Amino acid sequence: MSDLERQNRPVTVSLDVVWQGSSGKQDARMSEISMDGCFIDSRVQGRELGDIVEFKVHLPGGPWVSLQGELVNEDYPIGFGLRFTHLTAADQRLLAEVVIAHGGKPATQQILEQDDEARDSAQIPDHRCRVLVADDDALTLRMVTAIVESQGYQVVAVQDGREALGILQQDAEFSAAIFDMMMPHVQGLDLILYMKRDERLRSIPVGMITAEQDPKIWDDSLAAGASVFLPKPFTPPQVQMMVRMLVSKSIPLRSNLPRPFCALGAPDVSTLSSEHLH
Repeated sequence: MSDLERQNRPVTVSLDVVWQGSSGKQDARMSEISMDGCFIDSRVQGRELGDIVEFKVHLPGGPWVSLQGELVNEDYPIGFGLRFTHLTAADQRLLAEVVIAHGGKPATQQILEQDDEARDSAQIPDHRCRVLVADDDALTLRMVTAIVESQGYQVVAVQDGREALGILQQDAEFSAAIFDMMMPHVQGLDLILYMKRDERLRSIPVGMITAEQDPKIWDDSLAAGASVFLPKPFTPPQVQMMVRMLVSKSIPLRSNLPRPFCALGAPDVSTLSSEHLH
């Protein structure tokens, strides 16, 4: 076995997965993963070789992350194999962490170590170290704020979606945003939709946290543009992982972002909340 084959050899895992089948969302388990692809245990058939399968995977000790892959083999009724497609640098880092945690030695490990050293030595401007956090539960807000600050970031903490919207209308200089899904006045999903319509804000990675267990709510938030979804209750390491994921997505995207400005004609807060409340 060559060094490259050994480095890309799958490792055994047991991760929760929700994938999009022809008949709707399907719950399954991921049993193998490598930097190239994965094998998902599922008795559901209905996909053709070459199809792109979208799925969410629950990382060990962390949040749900959206990925996609090309169907390269099907072993009905055991499951099917996927080759990952359209992986970002942040996705590759996460996959490498999962593979390493399960005893694998991905070819990207040395690159990741070098990248970490470069990040540690690089001086990032202060305005790129800010994270907007919005949650109407005071205890959760304090907890998330303390965890994010412990990672070296400046936190702008607000108590509901309307206050978060007011800040975003004036200030686009955030490395990431973390919103509770269900908040009074303006919900987390509405904030994402607003941000994706605004050129100043659309590149800011957003993480969602919620106690809601309805999978449709998770799907809606990811479809709207959320990068990461973290269900409650969560632990400090899970929030730390979420922040690392979000900021890793932000750094390459925001270098060409225009300077913040007061958006003329931005929707009035009361109008937005009355139109989008569920």
